[in-house]
Amino acid sequence: IYEGLGFPIVLLNVPMIELRGAWALNIDLNELQKNVLIALAHHPSEITGNQIRFIRNWSNLTQSAFGKLFGVTHPAVVKWEKTANRGSKMNLTTQRDLRLWLLDKLLSKDDDFRKAFKIIHSTDYSESIEPLEVDIPNSLAI
Repeated sequence: IYEGLGFPIVLLNVPMIELRGAWALNIDLNELQKNVLIALAHHPSEITGNQIRFIRNWSNLTQSAFGKLFGVTHPAVVKWEKTANRGSKMNLTTQRDLRLWLLDKLLSKDDDFRKAFKIIHSTDYSESIEPLEVDIPNSLAI
């Protein structure tokens, strides 16, 4: 379980390296962030407050600017982020919009986005928070 991005992530098949007697991830952390963001967009659980903070910080936006993207106020974003590792209680439409916005930033192929759009619009995100699992592709190894 990796918590270096501000919330727990179960990393599968992650290459490790021993440095001065301690084990560390042996992957490109920038690419890990992108893989985690894509996994978050597809994750069937409600987005947590810490995940929202990670997304907002990754996109380099203030709480006000982030809120404007989704038609909500600065206090709404503060409220979401304060839920920490619990569900943010974001409404379903906003949650779908956030996931699609993320994928629009991350996916380079239109076909991939169209497939994701269909999946996201047919999913009712579970209020139970399941751990995010990310299978690390070999391409992330350093």
